[in-house]
Amino acid sequence: MLFGRAQEFGDIAARMAGAADGTSRTLLVSGEPGVGKTALLREVTKHVSESAEVIWAACLPMSSFSVPLLPLASALQRRAAGVPAGPGGLDGSVGYAPVTFDAWLDERCRERPVMLVVDDLQWADESTLDVLLYVLAGPGDRRLLVVASLRDGEEGPLVTSWLCNVRRLPGVEELHVGRLDRLGVAGQLTSLLGRPPHQSLVDQVYERSRGNPYLTQLIARGLGQDATSLPAGLPHELREAATQHWHRLSPAAKVLIRMLALAGRPQGGLRLKEFASRVGVGQDIVPLLREAVDGAVLEVVLDGRYWFVHPLLAEVLEDSLLAEERQAIHAVLADAILADDSFEMRRDVDSVVAVADHHAGAERHEEAFRWALIAARTSGEAGGAAEELRLLWRALRLWPAVPDPGMTETEVLRRIQAAADRAGDVEAELEAVARLLVILDRVDEPLLTSELLVRSIDLEDELGRPSAGVERASDAVTLSAPYPDSPEHAIATAELAEKELWRGVPSGGERAERAVQLARHCGSATALARALVVRCTASVFAGGQGGLDDALAAMAAAAEARDFPVFANAAAWASNCIDIGAASLDATALLSRSRERLELLGAPHRYVAKLCAQEAYALLMLGRWQVCVERLRVALGSSPGPRADGIARLTASLLDTRQGRWDQAEAHLARVAELSGSRFEFFGYHAIRAELLIAQGDPLAGFEAAMAGVGVGHANLTEHLMPLAARALADEAQALRDQGEDPEPALARLRALRESHPTIVVVVGPGPAHAREIEAMTVLYDAEVDRAGNGQGTYDIWERAAGASADAGLAWDEAYCWWRAAESLLRSSSRHERARAALRRAFELSTALAAMPLVREVEALAHQCRVNLSAPSDIGPAVAAALPNLTPREREILALLVGGRTYAEIAHALFISEKTVSSHISHMLRKTGTNSRVELAQVARRVNARGD
Repeated sequence: MLFGRAQEFGDIAARMAGAADGTSRTLLVSGEPGVGKTALLREVTKHVSESAEVIWAACLPMSSFSVPLLPLASALQRRAAGVPAGPGGLDGSVGYAPVTFDAWLDERCRERPVMLVVDDLQWADESTLDVLLYVLAGPGDRRLLVVASLRDGEEGPLVTSWLCNVRRLPGVEELHVGRLDRLGVAGQLTSLLGRPPHQSLVDQVYERSRGNPYLTQLIARGLGQDATSLPAGLPHELREAATQHWHRLSPAAKVLIRMLALAGRPQGGLRLKEFASRVGVGQDIVPLLREAVDGAVLEVVLDGRYWFVHPLLAEVLEDSLLAEERQAIHAVLADAILADDSFEMRRDVDSVVAVADHHAGAERHEEAFRWALIAARTSGEAGGAAEELRLLWRALRLWPAVPDPGMTETEVLRRIQAAADRAGDVEAELEAVARLLVILDRVDEPLLTSELLVRSIDLEDELGRPSAGVERASDAVTLSAPYPDSPEHAIATAELAEKELWRGVPSGGERAERAVQLARHCGSATALARALVVRCTASVFAGGQGGLDDALAAMAAAAEARDFPVFANAAAWASNCIDIGAASLDATALLSRSRERLELLGAPHRYVAKLCAQEAYALLMLGRWQVCVERLRVALGSSPGPRADGIARLTASLLDTRQGRWDQAEAHLARVAELSGSRFEFFGYHAIRAELLIAQGDPLAGFEAAMAGVGVGHANLTEHLMPLAARALADEAQALRDQGEDPEPALARLRALRESHPTIVVVVGPGPAHAREIEAMTVLYDAEVDRAGNGQGTYDIWERAAGASADAGLAWDEAYCWWRAAESLLRSSSRHERARAALRRAFELSTALAAMPLVREVEALAHQCRVNLSAPSDIGPAVAAALPNLTPREREILALLVGGRTYAEIAHALFISEKTVSSHISHMLRKTGTNSRVELAQVARRVNARGD
């Protein structure tokens, strides 16, 4: 299974479609070894194999000799039985091969489209290249796509010259296959391990493989499903793969490259020259660098420095040294940098961090501690929060071993906490806070202790861990109470109010009001932002209308204070205050604007990702699934933080469920459970899980999942729970009928459900979209109950459900309802015209949504009832110009006729009688000189296709 290659797959498939229409195309697919070029092309050929002939020619690495035309000859021998034989002249008659092969290929293209794949072109022999060049220079109207893959940096002089010639030809395009992003690596690991990987494992694998699928596969080999981190050391196969090119270098180049590995970061030529002189490389390093670059070991990065094509090689080379060797080289490298006259003048981040790392590698503890702090500050000032955090943890580890560190352990931990927050490392920040709470004296530091108690609650909430939130917040209020004018007291009061509100404690609302008063009095923008968000929460929970002003004011205060988590939280509440409906355009627009503002403020990725995830959820509900996917890639493309990760995966699971990727949907839900599923109950976890189980054909489990969400409270998709529960029981009743069994057990459950929940469960909240959603789900609930009773339901109620869903902007539900509406009529052989219209509307919507399970249901029902699902053709201006005597109404009828509609269907669509339709068609037959409506439709199709 391919992950992260949808764009490339689509690009190649589109070019094949263009070639099938009669335009020859050539595509050069390049990428580093192991990036997945061959796997990608294999998947594409599977996709096109039914409509096109695939010829796969694989070039092989021949170290000392090459067999002329071997790739093409082998490809023809492997072709399936029953396919016409390949051309002669590929068995040694090299002089005739280009003409012979091209003529044979031309004949094949006349019979059906052809996709010729030449894999690993960098190893092709000269004769094969000659044949290919002749083919590519051939006629441009053949139904032919030639795809050649080649490895970056391994093109010899022969292939390089060939490429220069080919790139001048018309119709030649190039596609570079890059490494997978973090989300793609996570998907690949899911396939390899059989379940979604732990987040920390994804991060470690991505750091090592840098998104190379082959290296990821080697790294993951032998890992268990529950692995949370990589074992120490590297697998033998991985070492061999990483060092394959390095072993081909000369001894002097190997020494130089090993030294670069110890340097730990890209280096310029002058510094490498200095390093080389200190480790005994007594020759000009320029030829050595050229050798390493040509050998695909090193690459020149943007600023002219040298680094490894695969950074994993640096780790392998460093591990191959003895500890004493590493220490000695690190000491040399640290001294070399400090001896550079330009170092003190520039003090650039890279050099300062390098000095700190080399002192640590040389085990010079005092220098390592001092330079770790210097480098951490330099990195932080340059915006490198993750690097700053790494260096500060090192300083903390070294602190006990330094006689006079110059700062306390508390000071180091506070710097770690701040850096972890900037880096978005929730686990690291929580660890720093926990250590601080252990070593702090509550009596001497009551305000700091109060601040840290509140922060620990927030971080544990972010991670989904259970915590004694009310008790800890109450403790923070008590500690800060002697300082009523402090921001800490206002923030602690707001935190306690929030916890009380979510627990349903009556005093929560009053305490929220008190928090706002305290925050205004102390003058802290951060405290005010937090207090306003909590007062907004209280207003929403009470069903009031004043929450939006508080949420917007909180966003402004948070932006002023650059308090990004509070800004993101306030934006979410502002969206809820506008409309808590699942498909609200206004609320979605606010989320979009808020995300853009966070990006302009320079917020860390996890806060942008959180709003991206919430925006993606709203877009999915609106049916704008393509934009939803774009937002999900932002949210999941790098470390988004646990909350954003969970919301994004719930959205992805629902999208995958509705589009038929049920294994992926299940994997996303498993990841949510790993993140702590209970905290994601408020984001519609139970409703999404119920929909997946129903789609998978397990209605009773789906029913239980829907009912599990009833008691959650203020949760997304709460209004969808009862319709889903009824749908599950209706499916179960139908399954029993289909098996010839009594449906009474399912119907009894349904009666009990209807008795306990005569109406849908509703979350009280504002917004017209929410009101329309409630109406739609109420009708849908009734429709599902009706369907359970007679196996199909009645058309009128399904039509009302479809209309209500359309009014609410719930495109997915509208498509489902139109399918059920058509089903209720077509199988009873009555009112066929309305049924056809319903079925075509279901098909139109489900196709636009790429809801493939529903598309298949609609197509099956249409086939069973002999309904043509084709939409009316757009006959366009060409027909109007070629047939100018037709009236506007006649052209309208002709469009429907070309689309395959019957007289009755045309009459129903245009609200005219069948007799009027027949009269119009008779007039058109006379005007066009055609003899039948079939001939008339064919004329219109031909004119439209030619565009004349």
